[in-house]
Amino acid sequence: MRDLPVKEARITRFRFFDSLGTRLVAMLSIALLPVGLIALYQTSHVVRQAEQLERAALVGQALSAVASQSDLIHEGFAAARVLGGALRDDIDDPEACHDLMRGFVRSHPAYALATFVGLDGVSRCNSRGVIADLNESQMIKSLLEAPRHRVDWVEQGRISGRSVIVISQPVHDDLNLIGFVTLSLPRGNIQLDPDYTGLRKPLNLITLNEDGQVVLTPGALDDARAQLPAFRDLRSFLYRRANTFEADDMTGENRLYTVVPVIPGVAFAVAVWDTAGLTGSGSFVSRAALAFPLLMWAISLIVAYVAVHRLVIRHIRALRRKMRDFGNGSTRFSSQFPSGSDRAPAEIKQMEESFDAMVERIVRDTAELENNLHENNVLLKEVHHRVKNNLQLIASIMNLEIRKARNGETRSTLRRVQDRVLGLAMVHSNLYHTSRLASLRADGLLDDILRQTLKSVLPADNVVDVSMEIEEMLLYPDQAVPLSLLATEAATNAIKYIGRPADGSRPWIRVKLEQTGERTFLFSVANSCGERLDLREDEVEGTGLGRQLIDAFATQLGSRAVVTADDDSFMIAVEIQVRDFNTDQAA
Repeated sequence: MRDLPVKEARITRFRFFDSLGTRLVAMLSIALLPVGLIALYQTSHVVRQAEQLERAALVGQALSAVASQSDLIHEGFAAARVLGGALRDDIDDPEACHDLMRGFVRSHPAYALATFVGLDGVSRCNSRGVIADLNESQMIKSLLEAPRHRVDWVEQGRISGRSVIVISQPVHDDLNLIGFVTLSLPRGNIQLDPDYTGLRKPLNLITLNEDGQVVLTPGALDDARAQLPAFRDLRSFLYRRANTFEADDMTGENRLYTVVPVIPGVAFAVAVWDTAGLTGSGSFVSRAALAFPLLMWAISLIVAYVAVHRLVIRHIRALRRKMRDFGNGSTRFSSQFPSGSDRAPAEIKQMEESFDAMVERIVRDTAELENNLHENNVLLKEVHHRVKNNLQLIASIMNLEIRKARNGETRSTLRRVQDRVLGLAMVHSNLYHTSRLASLRADGLLDDILRQTLKSVLPADNVVDVSMEIEEMLLYPDQAVPLSLLATEAATNAIKYIGRPADGSRPWIRVKLEQTGERTFLFSVANSCGERLDLREDEVEGTGLGRQLIDAFATQLGSRAVVTADDDSFMIAVEIQVRDFNTDQAA
């Protein structure tokens, strides 16, 4: 009984060596032996050629990988050139210049700041509307010493206060240099995900400016600096053209570097590769000499395997390929199975027919769903457009009624209702014009609504100082509607009760929307107190309805209105927690 397992193993071994597949593998291995011997002599020559080709391929791969960064920097310079040409007529008008810069940042939300810096190193024109002395900035010093196109990384911008990449463009009036346009792009707004199409992926892809400063990198800046080559001056002209070299990095690790220009004379990129597995590594020649005959032997095994199992394996692979193509988004397939006497078995053919029927049904249902979605989007935009038009029509009718009304209380009531209707119209107008129907820019909506409300009441002689500091915020409509109505009520309340300060200074209104957390914002409207201005002659004493509406809208936002009042000022503040869309709240 003890000898039975041994006999069974011996019989299995004999059957294995007697099989056709085993004999075919053995014969092919002997036949390929001369080819393996010849390969041992030719490997060294092949390795040298492969090394040259591989380095050329690394250069091409690096050029392809930096294409997105090159496009990003080119677009930044193009935008800066356009701004430089547009602001030459507004240099002497700071307010118009500020509005131009604000308009650019509003239409290009990826940029945090747009500024114009004069030759005295002072920015009197920027999207923040402030005057900033930048003479202490090393970047500005470099620009003033040698005016040129530049790309710099600034750890903390003097105006933006953020870690930004600054694109600088000289501005000329005819032939004279008048200053520089700088655009600040936060590193958090840059999605650097290079598409590596080659067989290898670099350890890092680092973009530097002409001074050798790290500007862009997918990872941490400190890691990028540590991976740069040591004992090499990156400002040398040798790095202004594509080349490949080996060197030790700052930590002493041996690396392969590929240098390619991003923008000649402005920026270049350095791809850092691990030398392990490269053709030029030390013992690769001996390993390749041994690997080549082993590879040929492995191919012989594959041939034997295919010869024995060709009626099943290749058809299964063909069906698997069709499934993979469908998974990758392809819906058209060529004939995968051979015809004639060598056609696929009936079972596999039935599997293919079932798969084709399933694909056809899925494609048809998907196309129908996409068509329905497109129609729904068009109809929803049309609804927003019609609602906006109807609300504006109601506001126009109310305006006619206001003109005809003889009672001051009636005119005041109708005006406040008109402001609320126009606020709702502004929400639907923004939803109609936005490309994303699910959400909209609440900061732009508040800016439009508040400017409209304040402009309709405040006199043109600027007797009231109005300041608005509104940061970027995205909201779903179920929060944007109560927020816009709350802003209208708060602004109207501030206009109604604004007073002249006791120290004789000009009355003021301050509106702020500032981010206090990851998804938390604080909206506040404050006005000066003192001697009442009575900007609306027909305004009557309040009924408390405005405060009730403010509390109601704050409740819809999931918060409450906090009132802070003293002898000098009065402020209403509401904390806003940005939420996902809530159908019950929207209703």
